[in-house]
Amino acid sequence: MNKKWFALSIAAVVSMTTLTGCTDSTKIKQAVDQALVKQNEIKSSSYNGSLTLSLGDGLLAATNPLMNGLLGMAKESNLDWNGAVNKEPLQLETDLTFTPKGSSTGTSIPVLIKDSKLYFNMPAINKPDEYYSVDLQQISKDSKSALNVDSLKNTSQVTTALAKLLLDGIDAKWYKEAKDPLKLKDGASAKSISIEISKKNEQALNTWVQSKLPEFIQTLQTNGLMTAAQADQFKNGSSKSLKIDAPGMLTFAIDDQGYIRDQVMDLSFSIANATGNTVSSKVNLHQSVDGINQTPAFKKEIPKNVKSFNDVLKLLGTAPKAK
Repeated sequence: MNKKWFALSIAAVVSMTTLTGCTDSTKIKQAVDQALVKQNEIKSSSYNGSLTLSLGDGLLAATNPLMNGLLGMAKESNLDWNGAVNKEPLQLETDLTFTPKGSSTGTSIPVLIKDSKLYFNMPAINKPDEYYSVDLQQISKDSKSALNVDSLKNTSQVTTALAKLLLDGIDAKWYKEAKDPLKLKDGASAKSISIEISKKNEQALNTWVQSKLPEFIQTLQTNGLMTAAQADQFKNGSSKSLKIDAPGMLTFAIDDQGYIRDQVMDLSFSIANATGNTVSSKVNLHQSVDGINQTPAFKKEIPKNVKSFNDVLKLLGTAPKAK
């Protein structure tokens, strides 16, 4: 009797441990899913971030020599940014710093979106007080792109949808929460949740990604981040060779209100380039958000010295044709 009771006790303990582990992982995954949805509630914020690119040869290419040169610098580069945004009415300001690999100094590009117009200064072309202007409403009429003020307002929804497409394919057991909470720069605490991409889950993740790619591409096209022609080309071409490679890591810092305040995406992937060769690439993205739904402290004014961006498009060979 004692032996039977002992055996049943051990079985019960093992069962409870297994079930508890499963439940905890499921709750951790749910916390990330809920936080992604809650990001859609952000109407204003300040932000900063960085992007490090190491892209394979031939992934960024253009027929125009000037554009091809710019893309060549971008494929191995760092991009840093900081700024503030308000959705209604849409106003955004940011300072971008672009640094090609091997360069000791970066190029700063101030950007402002206000009254349905985009303003930016390109130091290599503009004088210090001279800005290019793009009418966002007009550009959506003159081109096949759906990019306009409304699609820019929906950026957070697009980001959420794309992130969920990826994360829904990762089993809850790969979600891990750090034992100690993070301390954010405003003093708030946040739980840190990481998702590791390894050889153990790489195949299942790629099977999921391939099944969801048409939906992924459609989301980009609908929100003006990809033209219909680009979407068709990607669907019928290189997308079929896309493969996420281990190791990789996704990390989210979620505050007490349920908002994602800091996130890191460290991903490697391989895909066929324009010549059909499979090349490997790596992307590291870091983004932080503060001052959620507080009145942004905007600093930039609409510039007085403004030129049409069509001047640049003519150099790149992509200006709209006169009607």
